[in-house]
Amino acid sequence: MIVQKPHFWALLLMFLTPARFTCIDAAEIDLVTLSSLPPALRESFEKNPQAKRYTLSAYINPFYLHGDFDGDGQQDTAVLIKEQATGKNGIAIFHGKANRLVLIGAGRDWGNGSDDFPGLDAWYVFRRGLVGQGADGKKPPKLRGDAIMVVKTESASALIYWDGKRYGWYQQGD
Repeated sequence: MIVQKPHFWALLLMFLTPARFTCIDAAEIDLVTLSSLPPALRESFEKNPQAKRYTLSAYINPFYLHGDFDGDGQQDTAVLIKEQATGKNGIAIFHGKANRLVLIGAGRDWGNGSDDFPGLDAWYVFRRGLVGQGADGKKPPKLRGDAIMVVKTESASALIYWDGKRYGWYQQGD
């Protein structure tokens, strides 16, 4: 019986915990969460005139990723964003060496046929290397840097990768 008590209390605590921890709306990012972002990314986002249409979002954990997305040897940071007017989801990628912010999705057409990431519920850094054959049969890209794997669990996944000029989309699973 003593062994079961910790499990009982853990379950009780889980059910009594406020629901805001399961899904944080972009407008609810608190100072502690915001403080987790690199200062250069926060400053770039705040100063970018296009970024005023967006809010930072933390509906997926982690809500930002580090990698060398543009292949320049420097660390870049990707953060989730949401367009304020429509609620469409996207990603802001801060290229550290170039001190440049690139916005994809979130109401902006970026060439992959969608301006939103509906159902996106997981993502991670796909380290530069060989890319396996995707669901659509197209030739896999040769990665210049790390890529971002975006996932709609139990449905689809794709790589977002830098081709030297812009970000591309390569469907992985369907």
